[in-house]
Amino acid sequence: MRTKSVLVCSIVLSLGFILPAANLQKIHPLDSSLYRNLATLYILQGKALPSTSLPYNEEEALRLLQQIDQSKLVSKAEQALYASLVQELEPQRKQAGNLGYAIDLTLTTELYTHTNTIDFTAERDWMYGYGKRKSLGNLSFETWPVDSFYSYFELSLMNNFGVLDSFGTTKANEQPNTLYGKAPLTSNVIMVWPNKIENIDLNFPYRAFVSLGSEHWNLQIGRDKLSWGAGKSGNLMISNNMPYQQFARFTTSFERFKYTFASSFYTHPKIHTYASDDNAGSNTQDLLGDGIKMFLAHRVEFRFLQDKVGLAISESMMYQSASGSIDLRFLNPVGFYHNQYIRGNSNSMLVFELDYTPRKALNLYAQIGIDEIAFGEDVPPAANSKPNAFGYLAGVQGAFGISDGVFTYSLEGAYTDPFLYLREPYNKTTQQFGVGYDVIVRVLSHSMENLHYWQGYPYGGDAIVAQLNLGYERPGKVRFEASTLCMVHGVLGIDSIWQLYQGSESLVTTPTTQNPFDSTESGPVSYTLLPSFLVAYTLNKNLSGMAHIAVPMIWNKGNVAKALTYDIQMSIGVTYSL
Repeated sequence: MRTKSVLVCSIVLSLGFILPAANLQKIHPLDSSLYRNLATLYILQGKALPSTSLPYNEEEALRLLQQIDQSKLVSKAEQALYASLVQELEPQRKQAGNLGYAIDLTLTTELYTHTNTIDFTAERDWMYGYGKRKSLGNLSFETWPVDSFYSYFELSLMNNFGVLDSFGTTKANEQPNTLYGKAPLTSNVIMVWPNKIENIDLNFPYRAFVSLGSEHWNLQIGRDKLSWGAGKSGNLMISNNMPYQQFARFTTSFERFKYTFASSFYTHPKIHTYASDDNAGSNTQDLLGDGIKMFLAHRVEFRFLQDKVGLAISESMMYQSASGSIDLRFLNPVGFYHNQYIRGNSNSMLVFELDYTPRKALNLYAQIGIDEIAFGEDVPPAANSKPNAFGYLAGVQGAFGISDGVFTYSLEGAYTDPFLYLREPYNKTTQQFGVGYDVIVRVLSHSMENLHYWQGYPYGGDAIVAQLNLGYERPGKVRFEASTLCMVHGVLGIDSIWQLYQGSESLVTTPTTQNPFDSTESGPVSYTLLPSFLVAYTLNKNLSGMAHIAVPMIWNKGNVAKALTYDIQMSIGVTYSL
């Protein structure tokens, strides 16, 4: 028999479809509890995961929620999850004539402290780093001017990336940084030591886009975050590990099928080849940026076997042009990028994903990525052959209700080949750049900094990773999470390169201690153990907070022989929303 709360949720959900101002093109951010709770509810109901290409607009999220049979919400935990999802999707806009709008101000105070100010001094040393820290103040503007159109823009008052000890490097994330480790205690409060007036962030907005659509389709253009896959430690094609992406994305989705086409743009790597006398003056913003690096991808998702199996196939191409030109012949949204045969300008990749829910409360998932494979060519290490590059990720996750809360768990493992995402080095003679799946996000701090990330798996190639997550959540009230990550990483990193085998180089497997194409790149294997703990609470619709503790322990940090080094990092915050 249905409970009163479920009936109320049903009425509210139904009203969402018939209200006169039912513009459903709002895009929910990736840090919304919507995605976590909807996936948990699907698992509890014995269904394959909902679409794993994120984010959703309201229309897609409501349709996914409608796939839940309310008569089967038998536990208090399932009913609480369902009620929280309905509340999350409730329209919050106001009306001024035909114009729907919302203006929200969020104020957050965060403090960050750690114990090791000698070995952990870079942004990348922090688990709660630049892309996760919240702004001191965030003012957002949302508009629904017509039935099919939505826009979002935010103004943020926060600290920027910080001051580095050295400049002009592609490894800004790894350089000693004033705001990320030199001081034992920092905060997100501007102009409070060690923050100075020059540390005020001018890189906003981090979310700003327009969204156009109707029933079953949506087009989003602007800045936001993307994620493709069910991975907890990351995904092989698109992970949520950058401060933002600039992209255009089209989706069309139905009950058992979804198609996504996305294109994201980045700085061309030739920005690093300029000398100091290339008319840069004292400001590296003056450097010419007329090259283009573009990530182009499409993805199809299917559901089978009474909604218990989900299958996704994604293909992408990293397209690169030093002149900034784009050959429009290769922008076919339903073509096959691997058959374009333009290695000089591109690097193609395939990822296959599968998830299976054999019974209620248990889900299995896996990904395999193919970046480079000897197909119809010489096999490594034969002369003129290319190194194979694969990635593998698999996990098990589940949930069960405890009163009106839900306990969740996941255990995931990943293996990436040493040369995954990498390509050939820059050729000074031909001035040709290798096309890798490494990307640059440029931010202004005291100078222009080039933050270097992988487009796919956050730890790149040459890694073996295992991660255990345990959590308990009372939706809309409190959440506890404990996780432990174990990683073995070889010497190959984001700046490593490969060349064609000449028959004399040795094959390498993960983890490596030597790059066969670069004798200067060698060292011991690095071992990481990273336990972390999170508590997040919501007192009411205006006040919430969190506390996060991480204890990274690393042997041979940076692939340099050294004993165990560790840090204790704590981040706490309180948020008030008006």
